[in-house]
Amino acid sequence: MELKALVDFYATESDKNNQDCYVEIFRPDIKLDVYFGDKLGMQARDVQDMIRQYKAFGAAKVSFHMNGQQNVDFVDETHATGTCYALATLVTDQDGKDVLTTHAVRYYDKYVKIDGRWWIAEREQHFEWSTNQVLG
Repeated sequence: MELKALVDFYATESDKNNQDCYVEIFRPDIKLDVYFGDKLGMQARDVQDMIRQYKAFGAAKVSFHMNGQQNVDFVDETHATGTCYALATLVTDQDGKDVLTTHAVRYYDKYVKIDGRWWIAEREQHFEWSTNQVLG
């Protein structure tokens, strides 16, 4: 349940465009690889760099992240791996029009428990597919 709360906190705060909270979710030395299809599109090796890169994408007018199933395998009492499935929807302004983008995302995480608290130590984030549509 703690690991589900961790990935849900990430989604909720991402909806608020609060990337600064990532220091409460990811280890300072996070290993992050983001793939768009099969192409590596972003890497970060520390949480501050991760935050900078996510902020560089710019804020959506509205966003809605919805996590689906999460599978977790415990390696031992302080290490686990997990896969979380999500849909991320964002409304952005493109040439004066609202555009809805929907991303199907799969997160492959490695978790570590330090001083009784779980963290995401590594993440492979895969944008499996994306769609765009102009709204009204």
